[in-house]
Amino acid sequence: MNSKKIISVIIILIIVVACAIGYFYFQKKPAVVTAPPIASVQDKIINDNTKPFTIKITYPQIAGLTDFNQKAKAIVDKEIADFKNNSLANDAAVKATDPADYAKYPRTYELDITYTKGEIDNNIASVIFNVYNFEGGAHGASYFISLNYDVKNKKEIALADLFPNQPNYLQKISNYCIADLTKQLTKALGNLDGTTIQDGAGPVAENFQYFLINSNNTITFYFPQYQVAYGAAGDFQVTMPR
Repeated sequence: MNSKKIISVIIILIIVVACAIGYFYFQKKPAVVTAPPIASVQDKIINDNTKPFTIKITYPQIAGLTDFNQKAKAIVDKEIADFKNNSLANDAAVKATDPADYAKYPRTYELDITYTKGEIDNNIASVIFNVYNFEGGAHGASYFISLNYDVKNKKEIALADLFPNQPNYLQKISNYCIADLTKQLTKALGNLDGTTIQDGAGPVAENFQYFLINSNNTITFYFPQYQVAYGAAGDFQVTMPR
């Protein structure tokens, strides 16, 4: 056998061996399944001006996340039901107490809900509801409701879930927030007179129940009116690394 034939046989053998290796490699290698991306968040709108109510609500719904959508809707449904029940009870009390004044100055009760988006992807869907209501009385109320959802495990995310194996996570969060709030309130109010930062941002889970998980690996804590300062000072936010 001349050298050309020998070289040809060697090349053929190399090709056959390479094909066999490639075949068995790709047969054994598990297929990579890429999860479909989360669809864009769609706004659900509710407008109801049926007297004596003025209701304006925008809340999120995400295609494919049925459980998240049900939880978001349940939050809104509860807020509407509580608002109407409380408003009508107050309305009836005013009417019974002073029917003449009630007839002259009919009451209007307001519910306004919007939301802020945080991280929305194949792992987490995080939003926080911004609620304002006026149910009668001297003034309305503003507050927050968090919805932080684990997409893969189909459950809500507790704050502790974000800090595994960190038993002192509340103290660390508290220290960070107190330092940040001290700067914010001093700048906004000129001094800390009448503030309650140490209590409102102390290392207690309830103080940090309103939070938004952000896509840039941070977390924002929301402090509603009266939690860390008097009501006229408004609400405050602190964003810290996650």
